[in-house]
Amino acid sequence: MNIEYVITAVRWFFTPLMCTLVLGLMASCALQQPDNQTLQLVEGSAPVYPADLRVKGVGGKVTVQYDVTPQGQVVNAQVVASEPPGLFDAAALEAVGSWRFRPRVRDGQIESVVGLISSLEFRAL
Repeated sequence: MNIEYVITAVRWFFTPLMCTLVLGLMASCALQQPDNQTLQLVEGSAPVYPADLRVKGVGGKVTVQYDVTPQGQVVNAQVVASEPPGLFDAAALEAVGSWRFRPRVRDGQIESVVGLISSLEFRAL
């Protein structure tokens, strides 16, 4: 018997079976939710540097506290510190408000996250 014939027959038989198994495995992995997953930023904009402050060479830092809903949206954002005071607050709040997260999952349950703190730095170039 020709070995090439045997190899071709085996490939012809097993290739569709392997494809079906691989696709089934991939689909089952995609459908399963992990038991635990950390909060992950998936989209959002960077802060817009106020043009007048950029021209003047003014830099600063704003620290924002916020919560993330089970849907991944930022809520209750508030400035907890800023230097210089008030100059970059609006830009920082607008940026943080645009962020969207993949929610935290603990023991298979999607959770909100309260009291996150992020610092946004504005550097004049």
